[in-house]
Amino acid sequence: MTCSGCRARRDWLLINHRRHVWIRCRCGAEWLEPEITRRDFDAMLADNPSWTNYRTLDEARFALGFDGVFAGLYL
Repeated sequence: MTCSGCRARRDWLLINHRRHVWIRCRCGAEWLEPEITRRDFDAMLADNPSWTNYRTLDEARFALGFDGVFAGLYL
């Protein structure tokens, strides 16, 4: 898969919101990914229970560098 915003092919943030999984690129582009289910997402969390939980989605985006600040820096 390739980001339509910057053409990046890796380094995604997966966001689980209710029944849907969204993918966000470091450039700030975000899209629904219908091929990743809630079950897939939960299975990833079960493999590593030490993941950090954030109070808000905006807080997570900023802390993980997916707030768009890196737009145009993909190599």
